[in-house]
This record gives sequence, structure tokens and C-alpha cells, in this order.
Amino acid sequence: MDALRLSSQAFIRKLEVYLRRLPLLTKVFVGAIVCTHLVKATGFGMIEDRWALSPGKMDLTQMHRLNSYILVHSSLIHALLNLIAVVPLLERFERGVGTLKTTLLITGPLCTFPAALYLGIELFILHHDTAVIGASALAFTLLAAEAVKTSVAQPSYKIVGYDIPTAATPVFWMVLASFLWPGSSALGHFCGLVIGYAYACRYLRLLEPSEWILTKVEQKLGFIFGRLPWYISLEKRQELNWIEMLPSVGGNRPNSNFDQPGRVLGV
Repeated sequence: MDALRLSSQAFIRKLEVYLRRLPLLTKVFVGAIVCTHLVKATGFGMIEDRWALSPGKMDLTQMHRLNSYILVHSSLIHALLNLIAVVPLLERFERGVGTLKTTLLITGPLCTFPAALYLGIELFILHHDTAVIGASALAFTLLAAEAVKTSVAQPSYKIVGYDIPTAATPVFWMVLASFLWPGSSALGHFCGLVIGYAYACRYLRLLEPSEWILTKVEQKLGFIFGRLPWYISLEKRQELNWIEMLPSVGGNRPNSNFDQPGRVLGV
């Protein structure tokens, strides 16, 4: 029992250190999901009904749903599992591109484009009206982008005895998630993967915020950003323009349904 208590205390200490060292936007994202779930648990404001990505309710007055769906979760377990999936990916992404650029990308194409693609498929191809909630679409978007990045140095992984291209491993995890959590939205995960691959392969390049403009903004507002704890500026990010390597990489280079209004989007 003493060994179990000591190991649990050590785990808690490591978790506290990890959470304290998270960059600013990742901390805000975790806090937003926690606060949203607390508000939802109280039943105040019917937040799930108002924030879910619901194809049948979309109009010009409901555009906030393109962002808000990632904050709402069906249960505490749903929220915890999505946080476990998203936080490490978002942390690495933020450390790699900076807090300001990450904020613009997450509130912009990396969140809204999977939602728009999902709505288009639901409304015009499947003719369904299935609402979804959860942050796992964002997790798969970031996972696809990171898989393409990692494939530059490590072209393949061995999974259950088979060599799988590193860039294709998110597809494996998407299929596995569909089997482990039958109530999750495979279509939502698929839309996240599509946008993640599109971003990693530079098809969304014109939608990326200009780094020249972001640098000017950080210079002008440095007296504010410099006072924000855990803020990662463009100058302090850990990886600069890793995505620029992708066009020159060759193949031989080394190394459950829940109560209305929606359906679980995620693990």
C-alpha cells in the first residue's frame, strides 16, 4: 500500500509540473473545456443545445457553432479522454509555431474547416441532421499535421507487426477509435484528418496568418505579450518553418450516442 501511495503521489507531482509548464493557449483551452463542462453540468443556459455543431440549426446567426462545438462534451469521461488526446498535440503545436499564430489557426481554419466540411457532407451528401460535440476533431487535425511532420525523419512505424507509413498512422487511430467508442462520430474524425493533412501539405497556405504581420503585431504589443506568463513568441518557438521541408521530401529518405441534441465527436 505504501508503494502504491508513493507512486500515486509521484504521478500527481509529475502531472502538476506538466500542467504548470503548458504554454498559454493550451492552458486557456483546458480551462475553457473545464468551465464549459461545469456550466453544462449545472444545466444553465442549455449550453449543449446552443453550442453543438448541428446541421439543421445552422444559419448566419449560428456561426459560433463552427468553434463552440469543440468545448462541449457529453460527460466528464468524454471531456477527460478528449483532453488527454488534445493537450499533448496542442502543446507541441503551440511550442512549434507560437501562441499568437496558434490562436489564429485554432479559432480559424483548423477548427472551422473540419466543421464546415462535416456540415457539407451531412447536409448535401448524407442528408442527415446529426449534431456533434467534442474536441476530438481538433485532435485528429493536429495528429494528421504532426504525423506528416514526423514522417520527414521517420517514414514508417511498426504496428502489430506491420510497417505503416508514419503519415498514415492517424487513419489507423481513427479506425481504432471507431471500434473502441462506437458512439463517436467517424465522419467528424475523418473531417478533422482531411483538414489536418491539407494544412500539413500546404493546401491551406493562403489562409495562414502572415508571419511578417504577426511579427509586427508582437513588436507593437510586446509590452502586453511580454507580461503574459507562458506566452510563446515567434522568436522563442522551438521549430521554425518545419513544414517548408515537406515539398522536397522523397520517399526514399531515411529516417455512444448520447441524449439530444448531438452525438459524441471524439474518443
